[in-house]
Amino acid sequence: MKIKTANEQGVDEDIATDPFLYTWAPDPKYDSPLRKIQHLIFFIPFSALFALWRVDTIKVIVEAVEAKRSDAKKELYGLMLHYFVLLTCFPITIWVPSVFLSGLMSALIVTPTHQSEELFPEYQHDWVTAQFTSTRNGKMSNPFSEWLWGGMQYQLEHHLFPTMPRAKYPLLKPILEKFANDNNIPGGYRESGEFEILKMNWQLYKDVAEADPVVGAPYSRGHGQLGAIDLGFSPAAGGVSGTK
Repeated sequence: MKIKTANEQGVDEDIATDPFLYTWAPDPKYDSPLRKIQHLIFFIPFSALFALWRVDTIKVIVEAVEAKRSDAKKELYGLMLHYFVLLTCFPITIWVPSVFLSGLMSALIVTPTHQSEELFPEYQHDWVTAQFTSTRNGKMSNPFSEWLWGGMQYQLEHHLFPTMPRAKYPLLKPILEKFANDNNIPGGYRESGEFEILKMNWQLYKDVAEADPVVGAPYSRGHGQLGAIDLGFSPAAGGVSGTK
């Protein structure tokens, strides 16, 4: 299970979306011409989300087999069976568009809850507060949206309790609201309507598109959470003493 280092620049893979989408103005050496129009073309990289997840899944399971992890071969065979059924039963004109349409819908749901709040250039020692200040939940206005978002409107609950069944998230919400109030969490329990939060995310892309590059800005591409440790981006690189 991955412990979420939410919105830590250069560490959190969920905000490492350049060179197609930037969430802050980058250093000139990491800039791209696409940044200037990212708010106009955001739906294109959004659509690739499911495809990227599928590629990552294949890479992870192959690496697990090579590392001789227990049951890795069973997972690989299951994945092979999945693609055999998919490619046998559905024509390419069906499953390819479905992957990209699903990617667009998923990105429109999971991206705004991550990218509309604080970004951290340094390691956050107070992990709980960091989850509150870097996450904004979606407040659904109708039953269809509640169903469509599939529990991801409770992004804070998901970050804090990733193994909890999503059906329990609505019961957890008032507890977290009270916790935020009792402990004076900056910004409290953050949530916005499903359309408002989408607009906030789009406005972020537009603002960053119009901004000038910043010399010395944090490396926005990221290296993944383990990669950040290896490259010294995380105090975990120095062992337990580095986090004190």
